[in-house]
Amino acid sequence: MSFTRWPSHSGLRWTSCFLLSSSLAAGCSTAPEPPGPETAEVDVQRYELKGDYDWVRGRLAATVDITLSPLPEGTRTISLDSAVAEVKAVRLAGGGALPFSANASAEQLQVDVSAVPGLGTGADITLQVDYEAAPSDSLVPVSEDRKGDPLNVRAVFTMSEPAFARRWMPCHDTPSDRAVFSISMRMDGAEKMIANGDLVSDESEGDGTHRMKYETTYTLPTYLMAFAISDFEVESTMKGDLPVSIWHRRGLQGHYEAVLGEMVGMLDHFEGLLGPYPFEKYAVVHLPALPATGIENASISFHYEGAGTEPLAAELSLTAHELAHQWVGDLVTLESWDDLWIKEGMATLLEPEGLRAHLDKDGPFTLNGNEFFATEGEAIRDTSLKIAEKYNTGPYTRAAWLLTQIRSLVGEEAFWATWRNILEKHRFGAIGTDDVLEVFAEAFGPEVMARVKHAIDAKGLPTLTMAPLPSGGATVTLHDPDGALLVPFDIGWVAEDGSMRTETLPIGEAFEVAPKSGEFLVLDPKDHHLTWDSFLVDEESMNAYYSTVLPLLVPTSPAAEARFLEIGSAAQDEVIFTSASLPGATPEGLGAFIAGLDSEWTQANALSTACSVASDPSLDPATAEAWAAALNQTLPVPPPPFVLDLIQVQGYGACSMFDPVTAFADDWTSLETGLASGEVDYLRLSFLTAFDIPAPLAMSTWGRVAKQANMARARWLATIELRSYLSGLEPADIPTWRAFFVEMLSTTEDTDVLQQAIRAVVTTMGPTAAENADALAGLDVLLHSPWTRVAHLRAVCAAVKLTAGDAMAWDAFAEGVKDAPLAPNAAARLADPSLCP
Repeated sequence: MSFTRWPSHSGLRWTSCFLLSSSLAAGCSTAPEPPGPETAEVDVQRYELKGDYDWVRGRLAATVDITLSPLPEGTRTISLDSAVAEVKAVRLAGGGALPFSANASAEQLQVDVSAVPGLGTGADITLQVDYEAAPSDSLVPVSEDRKGDPLNVRAVFTMSEPAFARRWMPCHDTPSDRAVFSISMRMDGAEKMIANGDLVSDESEGDGTHRMKYETTYTLPTYLMAFAISDFEVESTMKGDLPVSIWHRRGLQGHYEAVLGEMVGMLDHFEGLLGPYPFEKYAVVHLPALPATGIENASISFHYEGAGTEPLAAELSLTAHELAHQWVGDLVTLESWDDLWIKEGMATLLEPEGLRAHLDKDGPFTLNGNEFFATEGEAIRDTSLKIAEKYNTGPYTRAAWLLTQIRSLVGEEAFWATWRNILEKHRFGAIGTDDVLEVFAEAFGPEVMARVKHAIDAKGLPTLTMAPLPSGGATVTLHDPDGALLVPFDIGWVAEDGSMRTETLPIGEAFEVAPKSGEFLVLDPKDHHLTWDSFLVDEESMNAYYSTVLPLLVPTSPAAEARFLEIGSAAQDEVIFTSASLPGATPEGLGAFIAGLDSEWTQANALSTACSVASDPSLDPATAEAWAAALNQTLPVPPPPFVLDLIQVQGYGACSMFDPVTAFADDWTSLETGLASGEVDYLRLSFLTAFDIPAPLAMSTWGRVAKQANMARARWLATIELRSYLSGLEPADIPTWRAFFVEMLSTTEDTDVLQQAIRAVVTTMGPTAAENADALAGLDVLLHSPWTRVAHLRAVCAAVKLTAGDAMAWDAFAEGVKDAPLAPNAAARLADPSLCP
C-alpha cells in the first residue's frame, strides 16, 4: 500500500504519535522529513503480540513484533494498516527507534526504514510497535456489570473480518498476505484465553494473574487472527486425535454433549467431501455482544452467545457454515475481497450438507437448492462495491445457488474431487475467482465457462410468467435476460406406478405444464434451484402459480398418494407447507405418515398442517373427532430438538382442539416463578412457545421469565414470545403491555432482548411524540450505554418513528444523545433520519 508524501516545505516532521490539529502533541519524538522517500510493498512473515487488556482504562496495551520479508535496497518508507488509538513507539528489533507517522483516521502507520542496515541483502526485518487500542466493534469488551446479564462474567475478544484487525493491531491487513501469528496476554487467575494455534505456555505473573500464549505453526491472514478472554468453561470431546470443544462464559447453560456430537458428525462428513481437517483443534467460542451471528477464525469460530449451545436447526446451520470455512476461507484464503463469494458461497452450500442427516434422511439424494435464495440486483461478485457493502446475498446464497448448478453440471464425484484438488494445490495460500474457474474449465468447455463467468457478475434474476390453461394446469414461460442460469428448469411427473417422466422448460418460450391421467407434479426433481415463487414478478403469475400450479403437486388418487413418501424431502415440504395438504394421511395413520417423511423439518410442518386439516369445518363429526384424538395424543410430545426453532416461528396456533393451558399446567406454574434457578431448560421453553395461551397468562409467565430467568437466551425467547401477542391484544390491555416493553429499554443491556423490546414499543406507539415520551427516554438511556451498540441503529430509527414527525421533539431527542457513544451506522442516521427505512 502506498502512502501520501509529506509536503517538502519546512516545519513538518515525522512524528511517533498522532498529530493534533496543526501542532505536535506533547512528548512526541520528531525527526527530519526524509527527502523523496521510496516505498516498498510489505510482505509480513510473522506477528508476535504481547499485551494486557486494562479494564480500568478500557485499553489494550500491547507490543507487536512484525517480521517482514526482505525489503529492496533503497527503500525509504513502508506503510502498515493501523487504526489503533495510539502508536507510542516503533523500533527495529535489537536496534533503535524509527521515525514514523500514525494517522488513525487514514488507518495508516508509515515507518521510515531508511536507516535500517542490511536493506537489499535478503535479510528479514522485525519491527517492534508499542501501541494502545481502544474498544470498538473489532475489540469488544463486555463488563461483568452489564444490566440484564444473568452471568455477570466479563469478556474481551476480537472480530477482524473483513479488514478490521488494524483496529486492534497494526498490521498488513489484506487477505492475501498470510503470516505466522502468536499472542501472549495477561489475565486474572480465573480467566482463560483461546486464540489461533497451540497453547504454548501458561505462566503465573505472581500477582494473582497469569499469562497465556498461543502460536500457530501455519500462516493465516490478519482477518483470521483472533483471541478471546473470559472466565470460560470448556466442554470437549475428541474426533480421533482432534480436540473438539465449546467454550462459553461460566454458567451458560446448553445441551453441549448433543451439539458436540453434531459437530463431530459434520467434521466427518466435511472431511469426506473436502479432505482432512487442516488445523490442530476446532473450538466454537460463545461470546456476548459479538457484532455478528458467527465469524470464522482459523481453528476457532466465534458465535454470538447461545447461537450453537442447542441442537436446533438454525444454530446447527450456523455451526456448519463456520466449520466449512476452516477449509474454504481459512486453509485457503482469498486473493482479494472481490473473491468473497468463493468462501461464503461454499460455506453456504455446505450448511445443508452438514445437516443432511436431518434434512434428507432416506429420500432420493437432492442438491438442496430450495435452501437458498437470491435478491434482484445483488451480484455474486460486484467489484464496484466497497468491502463492507459486498456482504449481501450475492456472495452468500446466490453464490451457493450457482455452485449448486456447477455441482449438477460436473457431477457429484467430480465436484468434490475438484474442490479437494483446489484446497490441496493452494494449501495455506490464497486463491481468486480465476483460480477456481480454471480448475473447472476442462469439465465445462468454453461455452459453459463463458456462461459461468457471466453468471458470477450478473445482477438480474430469471423470471417465470404464468397464465392458467382452460383445461387445467398453466402456461409457463422462463426468462433469463441476465444470463444467470447454467442448469435448465426441470419438472417431473410421478405416475401411479412410481415412475417419473421429466420435462425441461425452454427459455423464452411458453410451455404447458399439465399432467397426464393420475400424475402429480414435482417441481425441480433434483432440487437444483431456488423455489419457483422466487422467480415470480407479477400478480397474474403469482395468482396462476397458487391457483393452478401448486394444486398439481398434490396426489389425487390413492395409488398416487402411496407414492408421496418416495419423492424426497424438498418436494414433500413444498406440498405440506405451501399447499397445506397431507396426501394419504389419516387420523389413525398420522404417526406412521409423519415418520415416513424424509426430513425432520418436513415432519414438523406436517404436524402443524395436520392441525389445519383437523380444523376444516367441512369435516364430518366422526372424522373431526378422530383427528382431534390423534392430535391430542401427538401434540404433548416434543418433536426432535432440531425442529424446535421452526415451531417457535410457525407454532401450533391452528390446533384449537388441544388445550395447552391444562396439558402443560406444571410448566406454566414454573414459568410464573421467573426461572431464576433455571427450573425449565431451553429446549422445553422452545417447545412451549409453539402454543398460544391467554394473554394474561402469557404476561404472568413469559413476562417474568423475560426479566428474571438465569439464562439470557430464555429472557430473549420470552421477549419474542410476548411480542407475538401484540397484534391480538384487546385495546384496553395495550398500555400495560407497552409499559412492560418500555421499561426494558432502560433496565437491560442485553441487545437480543432490546431488539425485541424496541420493535414492540414501535408496534404499540402512540400517535404523538408526547405520548411516546417515556419510550424516547428509554431509548436515550439505551443509546448512552457502551454495551448496546448492536441495538443502536434500530433504536435511532425507532426514535424517528416515535417522534411522529414532530421536528421539535426530534431535535430534542437528537440533542440529548449527541454525546452518546453511538455505533457509526446509528450516528449517520441521527444526522440524517431519512436513511432510516
